[in-house]
Amino acid sequence: MVMLLQTGVLSAVNPIRLMMDLSPQPDAVMLSAFDLCIVDAQAKVNLEDQQTLGNKMLARVNIFEVAADSSAAKAARSVGVPLLEATEKGRVRLDATHPHWVALVVHEIVQSAAERGFDGFVLTGLETISQDAERAGCLAAIASLDQAYPDKQLVIEGGLDLVPEARRALEGVLFVGDLESAGYRDQRIREVKRLGVRPLVVDYADVGVSKADIAERAQHFRGMGAVPFFTTPALDGTHLGPLQEITRRILVIHSGAAGETFTARVLHGSLEWLGYQVRYVDAGIAAQPVWEKEMAQVHGVILDATLAPQPGQQAALLGLADGLISQQVPLLLTGAPWGNDEEFQAWAQKLGLGGSGKSLAVGEAARLRLIEHAWLQEAGAVRPRTQDFRDLQAPAGARVLSSLQANGGKTSRVFDQVFLAPWGGLWMDTLARVAGPQLQPLPFLNHWLGNRPVTPVMDVASQNGRRLLVPQISSEGFTQTTSMKGLPIAAEVMTERILSRYSLPFTVAVCEGDLRGLNPGLDPRDALRYETAARSLFALPQVHAASASLTRPKDWAASPKMEREVAGTMAYIHRQLLPAGRHVELMLWPEGSVLTPAAVAFSHRMGVENVLPVWQRDLLGRTPVPIAMSWGRAESHQSLAPSLRRPGALDATAFIAQAEAQDSRWMAPVHVALNFHDASSEAGLWEMERLLDWCAAQPLHAMSSADHAKLVRDASRTRFFIQGEGHWIIVNAGHARTLRLPASAGIPDLDRSIGIAGYTRRGEDLYIHTLGRRRTELLLTPEGSPAHLRLAGSSGHVRYLEAGHHRALLQVADLRPVELAFAGIQPGAMCQIFTSDQPQYILADAQGQVEVTVPAQTTIRLEVLNSQQAAMR
Repeated sequence: MVMLLQTGVLSAVNPIRLMMDLSPQPDAVMLSAFDLCIVDAQAKVNLEDQQTLGNKMLARVNIFEVAADSSAAKAARSVGVPLLEATEKGRVRLDATHPHWVALVVHEIVQSAAERGFDGFVLTGLETISQDAERAGCLAAIASLDQAYPDKQLVIEGGLDLVPEARRALEGVLFVGDLESAGYRDQRIREVKRLGVRPLVVDYADVGVSKADIAERAQHFRGMGAVPFFTTPALDGTHLGPLQEITRRILVIHSGAAGETFTARVLHGSLEWLGYQVRYVDAGIAAQPVWEKEMAQVHGVILDATLAPQPGQQAALLGLADGLISQQVPLLLTGAPWGNDEEFQAWAQKLGLGGSGKSLAVGEAARLRLIEHAWLQEAGAVRPRTQDFRDLQAPAGARVLSSLQANGGKTSRVFDQVFLAPWGGLWMDTLARVAGPQLQPLPFLNHWLGNRPVTPVMDVASQNGRRLLVPQISSEGFTQTTSMKGLPIAAEVMTERILSRYSLPFTVAVCEGDLRGLNPGLDPRDALRYETAARSLFALPQVHAASASLTRPKDWAASPKMEREVAGTMAYIHRQLLPAGRHVELMLWPEGSVLTPAAVAFSHRMGVENVLPVWQRDLLGRTPVPIAMSWGRAESHQSLAPSLRRPGALDATAFIAQAEAQDSRWMAPVHVALNFHDASSEAGLWEMERLLDWCAAQPLHAMSSADHAKLVRDASRTRFFIQGEGHWIIVNAGHARTLRLPASAGIPDLDRSIGIAGYTRRGEDLYIHTLGRRRTELLLTPEGSPAHLRLAGSSGHVRYLEAGHHRALLQVADLRPVELAFAGIQPGAMCQIFTSDQPQYILADAQGQVEVTVPAQTTIRLEVLNSQQAAMR
């Protein structure tokens, strides 16, 4: 079915985005951000993927020089076209004066690119024309190509003297580099434009060029009617503008395990929610050049509390601080990077710190001098944290958020524990990693990062206007004998009492060693019963299979048989336990596992996602800080599933209370982490039933763990480009499909945006629902499109087939009936909804919304009737 989504006026509103990448394998994600791409004719690129986005892919073809062993060279020999010396070794030049040269170009050289499916051709080599006969041959070749491929775009690179006679066959003229001089190039660009041919300009710049310089040069070319693109002379896909990629990166310099740092325990989750990528560099194993490499496009630097500078690194750290201050990049100290008085004096002079910087033992003598009550993590009285008390005062002009004072004898010492300063800030709280912070990380980080441009963030806590529910059951306790009648094992009880009753996408993990009776305390003679229980469980349509490895190792660095643990168990589950057509979707690491990058990367090579459950371990009664949803980069990326559950027996009351308290702002999905131990007693079953009954009653969007892991990984890889004020290009794989912005940023203009299904405003956040395409174009305006039908919310997966101002055709899918909400309708207007042969009629409410519940798997057609149609009904 043809999609009719948001087309028409777009080409007149959004300028052409040009890119040129002559590398052997261009970056597919980067290509997706542009709509006119020039690549080498032999490049490895999936043309269909790009063309489904509306991209025009042009092949750069040299019509004079070909590889000496190519089919074109062989064809030239067969028809008598002379082969001359070329400018590059291994290539030959075709004699363009020969009568058969034109046919060779059309039916051999260019035809191979046409057969691959390119949308057009950039003819290059024309700058080497030296004879009138060659010029005449080129004009004949252009005319023949236009006749042979009328649906293809023709662009020439060089050969500017051909344009007056060939202009009717040409779509554009490509200018690469400076030609003879910038003035001469500008003159030729204007001449090409006057002839009615589009000038395309690929200009060179250094990698460190400023955005302001690129913007000025781009405006210069656009003023002449040209389409610009800036890259390096290597033409290897390095993108420098005018479309600017937005990078949000925080560099953390620490010592030891990254997961044990103050940043990881207290700040990482909030930084991730704000849309920042956190990069960790271990000062104990990294040299200064590594820091410099990671400094590219960094938006903030944290010197972590764990940092123990190596000998000779103080000068590098002070130099780093100096550079950050000069570039106005915020610096955050969560510990003392100095080790002695001399080093402290250097830091104090640079940052304006007061006091001696020394750690003092003050015991109970310290009191809370001041604290920012509006930012407290927990309401109520606050006790001073005196561990690692320091004689340290904030610089003049700083905003002190937490400060302690210790009186001893004739002296009084002040420790400004948390403050914001012009150069960044400081947060020294040793207990925060264990007991949680006293202040909320989110507002602190927002102020620390300063006034930055508003940019969309991929949201991983919601989809289609609803908070996500992600239920999973880990493998522990599968074989445990329960106290129920007949002494069934926990897996049998879980299947009968929980999985068969609740229509939720449960991800269930099993351990091969348990099922085969190989793990300690089990009898291999019981394997048949265990495997039968597993087959019954996986036969349920709502259950998604996951592996928990062979033996559930806690420390994967000490596991000598990683491939057997991961790949072997997946093969066992697939062959022995799953129904036909089903497969293992996930590697669910045992809770508390210490993973290695190699183990995570291996699971990715197996073609499955991986998730590590994370349970609440903060002090009882304290509000937990946001926990990161992802960890690691590239192939070592792992998704985390932070649950509100605490170790031990399930407490549904505490879980529900925490989930409701956190519902005011969606920082994370509702991760329901269960295990088979929970089914070993009536008390455990009762707690599970209470929790799942509550989940089923909430307006949540249920999703399997594997699908959520795909969403999280896709969100971490999403790339953002800014086209103009309030105008962004978003490129990803389509799994992450919710954008989040401040509600004050504006309203989506659905007439000019591409790939947007609708939006929802919730508190101070704006959630934008995309269509899940690989490229989305978002344009915000103050007024938006108030009279455009849009999706406001859905409890299930939605796939749009058609959309317009007053109609929509879409498919929904879920395990339960799907609740849909639409907005952008005139209040009181009548809507006609088809889910079967008989229509349903609903009036829009006072807010211009309609709500409807449809079957779990169905196609729905909605149309807003005009007053005449409504009267005829």
